[in-house]
Amino acid sequence: MLLQLQISVWFVNALYIIYAVLVLSSILVVISETRNAAKSLAWILALIFLPGLGLLLYLLFGQSMRHETLLSQSNREKLFNSNKLPDVDIDALALSENNKQLIKMCNKLDASRFYPGNDVHVYVRGQEKFDDLLFDIRNAQKFIHIQYFIFRDDDLGRRVCDALIEAVERGVEVRLLYDDMGCFTVDRRFFKNMEKHGIEVRAFMRIFHLRRSWRLNYRNHRKIVVIDGLVGYIGGMNVADRYVNGDKDLSWRDTHMRIAGPVVHGLQMSFSVDWCYESHNVLSDEKYFPQLMSTGDTGVQIILSGPTGPWNSIAMMCEKIVSMAHDYVYIQTPYFLPTDSLVYALQVAALSGVDVRIMIPQRTDLEVMRWGSFSYISQMLTAGVKVYLYQPGMLHAKTIVVDDELVSIGSANFDFRSFEHNFETNALVYGREQALRVKEDFMVDVSNCVLIDNIDLWRQRPLRHKIYESVVRLVSPVL
Repeated sequence: MLLQLQISVWFVNALYIIYAVLVLSSILVVISETRNAAKSLAWILALIFLPGLGLLLYLLFGQSMRHETLLSQSNREKLFNSNKLPDVDIDALALSENNKQLIKMCNKLDASRFYPGNDVHVYVRGQEKFDDLLFDIRNAQKFIHIQYFIFRDDDLGRRVCDALIEAVERGVEVRLLYDDMGCFTVDRRFFKNMEKHGIEVRAFMRIFHLRRSWRLNYRNHRKIVVIDGLVGYIGGMNVADRYVNGDKDLSWRDTHMRIAGPVVHGLQMSFSVDWCYESHNVLSDEKYFPQLMSTGDTGVQIILSGPTGPWNSIAMMCEKIVSMAHDYVYIQTPYFLPTDSLVYALQVAALSGVDVRIMIPQRTDLEVMRWGSFSYISQMLTAGVKVYLYQPGMLHAKTIVVDDELVSIGSANFDFRSFEHNFETNALVYGREQALRVKEDFMVDVSNCVLIDNIDLWRQRPLRHKIYESVVRLVSPVL
């Protein structure tokens, strides 16, 4: 009996020692990663003060991929060699010096090329976007590459699915990449049916995967379609009925874009990188990167960002855009949880006389993100930033428009998750016509907003709201 008790005590002590070693090792890893200080502190506190749970949360959500790559060097060379369009002399472009600097910076961050000569169409209504997408799918001749964070098994999802199956029956290659977490509630038989009809389907970073299950925090948030290498789509709309018909008592307002021209190569490059990571198949054949002629007069640059690689490319892009604004910068985002450097950039711009406006939804699909967004409003108002709360429903658009000359549209929200954890893709559109169009859309939305411009009145909101906001703000770096 005594021996059994001694063994039990020894076993329990051994477990304590193993746990302590794991926690200490994790803390040392967090410190060595030199990541955001607030995020590091949040994880260290969780590891110390949440026994067991803190370690589990860190293993599931906290590990960094910053020093990893999605592609091997040989596969990367194959892809980049397939893009044979001639380089552009940036200094010779009829753009402002600030825009030329932005192009050069993004090119250095992740080899984002500038593509002139594109035709761009912006959507603010889901019905119009999906009508055009279905039309392009039905007219595809060679291949369709489609990637969404969410692809629902609802009326819209089934219509897109049927169109893709019809394309396969015509002899078109169809590949679908979806995020496993984003489609977690979708019955897998929906995707199995696609595979049965000849569509190549891959889930990005499967949740229940022996090697990748510890990376739940890193999701592919991109929304990209490439058709025949000639036409592409990029923006904030997923494949779900709510983008057309709303969701319960919330209408959904989003922004998306159809692009034709050389920049489709950039969208194909983005898809090819993610597809190779999941399928180990490099889509570098010439048919995926056809020689493209100019179809318009708009220059576009595709910016990729994710938890791998040395740079937070889209966060740095946003900071550069805000800092270079002379007259105005208007931002729409469903979630507003910026990094400290972006908070300072917005404040500096507003204090310098730039008309800085931020539009976020009054009601969101994620209540915790609403409280987090509201926690930053006081800082914005203090510096003179105008904050608008969109009233009709869920504002899901992710747009930035600057000085009637530059627009950013894509999948990235103005928050920690998009900047540091998610795989995102944004398009930078250089041109007065598109900037004025997006500015006009912003002003239309302003008419459906409440302007928060009285900081004293804002500070009088209920104490419980302030507490909710403070708590969410505290953990926002790890949301």
